Amino acid sequence: MVRLGKCLVCLVFVPFILAAAIGGCQGGDIFIGSNCMHDGKQVLDPACCPCPLPEDCPNGPKPIPAGCPNAPAPDGGTDDGGADGGGGMSSLCDGGACVSKPPDDDWLSVAFFSDWSDPPDCPEDTPILAFEGTPAPPPPTCGACSCDTPEGTCKPPATWTISSAPCSDPGGGVKTNFDPPTNWDGSCNQDKSFPLDVLCGGSPCVRSMTLDPPVIEEQPCEPHTSGDPLPPPPKYWPGGPETPLGRVCKSDQPWPTCVTQPGKVCGPLAEGYAACIFREGEHLCPEGWEDRHLLYAVIDDDRTCSACTCDPPTGGVCQVKWHTFAGAACTAENAAIDIYAGMIPPCYDYMPGVALAGKSAELIAYTKGTCAPSGGDVVGTLSLDKPATVCCALATS
Repeated sequence: MVRLGKCLVCLVFVPFILAAAIGGCQGGDIFIGSNCMHDGKQVLDPACCPCPLPEDCPNGPKPIPAGCPNAPAPDGGTDDGGADGGGGMSSLCDGGACVSKPPDDDWLSVAFFSDWSDPPDCPEDTPILAFEGTPAPPPPTCGACSCDTPEGTCKPPATWTISSAPCSDPGGGVKTNFDPPTNWDGSCNQDKSFPLDVLCGGSPCVRSMTLDPPVIEEQPCEPHTSGDPLPPPPKYWPGGPETPLGRVCKSDQPWPTCVTQPGKVCGPLAEGYAACIFREGEHLCPEGWEDRHLLYAVIDDDRTCSACTCDPPTGGVCQVKWHTFAGAACTAENAAIDIYAGMIPPCYDYMPGVALAGKSAELIAYTKGTCAPSGGDVVGTLSLDKPATVCCALATS
């Protein structure tokens, strides 16, 4: 019912209801039936107001004549442009919206708020806090791991072995050390020289030479995290900014019936809140309530990103050419062969009894290796407890 002005308003009614209206005026105010269209001061069309006073319809509201703006449409709405139940005088919900009733007793009509900001208090028409929780938070965004190029060097062969047996007999003969000094840089070295035709066990000492390949020595790679996400906004509550708070409010009274739309009720009217249905536990939404919000009252999220690391360097290339000389000061070269890091120690045959007065080694090529990155993965656990399901007819966030 809508309370309008004083007795002057009585004059707007058609003659057939004038007497009843005047009777109402004797009490001071006029009470216009809830199915009457008005502008807050007077009835807009008395012919479309069959029940201006309660006593005019003692057995309940009378049908609104067909053709009236507030007459029910065939689909249960009204023909005044408000058939969608979106509020206004057609819904007769005091500015709220006509919404469907819950499909069964397991679901409860509620006002629902979901946002990242601090939630407003429960609406006046649904003042009881029924549930508060957040959806499951997404995993943290981890940046991609990468590794710097390693810093390193290519070392010349460190082990040189002279044998009195040919390469075809690796286990025979007398072996003599022909190693350069520690940390040798490959320059001319005349340590441990062999004169011409010197004997070892009755045979020429120099018949073949085996030496280790060069060695790549590289430092561990430095790891980095690339593509780091932007710093997140401040957290309003545990769970982080990606997990908006959901607040569910209810009333201890049934929601009012929507007068012109049978089977529907008047939803709550409050900024930020939507009329939805609610049920504890995890459930699918009923037909017509497809906007599903699964909330949890208890969330324990200790997930984080593992640190970026780098595997040892691999794939480097080192090429060295070694030389041996028969003359002093590394003159009269008698052998020169290219060798590579990682190859099987090569063996080189000499003419029996040749002189070895010196040796050298030169770096031909060095290509740095690479390090495979690892880490940057989500580690830890997410624990969810005390779920609840909210279903709305339309998106609410």
